[in-house]
Amino acid sequence: MLRQGRLIQCKTHQMQTLTIELTDNNSLKVLQELEHKRLIRIVREPDLKSYALPGKPINQEDFKKWVEYAEDSPTVSLAEAKQRWATQKKKLQKLIR
Repeated sequence: MLRQGRLIQCKTHQMQTLTIELTDNNSLKVLQELEHKRLIRIVREPDLKSYALPGKPINQEDFKKWVEYAEDSPTVSLAEAKQRWATQKKKLQKLIR
């Protein structure tokens, strides 16, 4: 069972994996309602291998590989990211009202 402060992963409409941290039980209830409506899927035991999250120290070779991967990955402008988030936020707010 998921509890407050637990990291979870869910998929957006575009099938992107998101990692979020729940701040209270109300946020968990909202996500569970979305899952019940089959709008998202909560992964109970996610395989989190992100250097942005707490975990084991990274060695220098792995860090260089991670930087190379990040440099080769596609980027999105801040304006576009904000616009995408605003659109997604409106959709989610309509679903939970």
